[in-house]
Amino acid sequence: MHITIFVYGTWGDIRPHVVLGMALQRAGHTVQVVASPGYEAWGRARHLDFYPLTTDVNTFAKENASLMDAGIVQQLQALRTQIKPIMVQMGLETMEATRQSDVLMTIEFGVALLFDILKVNKLKTILINPAALNPTREFASPALPPAPGWFPFSRGYNRISHNLLQRATWSTMGGARSQIATRHLGLPKPKFRDYRAMLATTPALTTVSRHVVQRPADWDAHFQVTGYLFDDDPDWTPPPDLLDFLAAGDAPVYIGFGSMPDSKPQITTQMLFDAVQQSGQRAVILTGWAGFGADDVPANIHILKYAPHGRLFPKMAAVVHHGGAGTTAAGFRAGVPTVIVPHSGDQPYWGRRARQLGVGTDSIPRKKLTADRLAAAIQEATTNRQMRDKAAELSRKIAEEDGIGDAVKAIGDFLSGLQ
Repeated sequence: MHITIFVYGTWGDIRPHVVLGMALQRAGHTVQVVASPGYEAWGRARHLDFYPLTTDVNTFAKENASLMDAGIVQQLQALRTQIKPIMVQMGLETMEATRQSDVLMTIEFGVALLFDILKVNKLKTILINPAALNPTREFASPALPPAPGWFPFSRGYNRISHNLLQRATWSTMGGARSQIATRHLGLPKPKFRDYRAMLATTPALTTVSRHVVQRPADWDAHFQVTGYLFDDDPDWTPPPDLLDFLAAGDAPVYIGFGSMPDSKPQITTQMLFDAVQQSGQRAVILTGWAGFGADDVPANIHILKYAPHGRLFPKMAAVVHHGGAGTTAAGFRAGVPTVIVPHSGDQPYWGRRARQLGVGTDSIPRKKLTADRLAAAIQEATTNRQMRDKAAELSRKIAEEDGIGDAVKAIGDFLSGLQ
């Protein structure tokens, strides 16, 4: 079959989808990736067809870093107004890209935007979710806080929380989706109940380790948990200055917030430097989208522009990051303790999950991050023997899984049933 993978976001989003696409192509399918133009050369080098979008939400995020400091209402307003034209263009280009496709694989966000396009192009749909988004009574939606311990109807709350996320996703994409339907397709505005009905019957893979998220007993058979989709970037060569730094002392702590922008990178850089000095550790700090770094860097700190997490994290004493799904997965796999500094989205959930699994400290919300708090968390992560043992145990369990193989098998089973 001709499969299109629509993935929008950063490296942490596109890498697992490209790795899955490569595996599906080896299984006999033709695979095309629709994503930001900055990833085209990288995707084509892996022998996948690539349809580059002309719009780029990543650029918007970098240029509007101050939104990270804004309240949720202001952030939602920006999504509904400033990003709407980007989403409309993205949807129309995806419609053109998938005219010859049989299957579209995406996350729930993609379905909320492309709802009518899926019908017009007669696309079978498979959801690839980096967290457990299908409704269940066993745990709350990753995007919302869990019910407090004293709450008497936690199972009902859990189910409602998933429904609320579906409603929020549908509403956020509403302006762009409606414009595509009414102005470009000549269709009436789609209804939320139809979206919910579609999600309930659409095959979905949760690409998370079964040792991190157990498959709920109340899920239908077409909702599966496969395991992580890792990309180790085997062609990457460590720069000599990084190798020299690693060889010059004890294992350092990794600190990096990936694709999270920062409106005051110089102030945050100094905060990170202070935390490292207070902790008494060495550190590798990733510049990331925030642009961390300084002209005068302490000798016990190394500034790094890029390294694949799968190659770098196992050499660390602990990892401090924003809690993106992909980065969290890499930290769990590396077998070292985790400190999560959640910025937005499902990141607080991964912070709670790391603590629940015993492999991480209490998370520190980005707006509450201080040098003192981060130093204390680093000290806990690097000295707590029980935490280190549990992190190593989780790593061994994850190593025994074949997330890519299980995902390809599940997709093959789904496609057989859809034919």
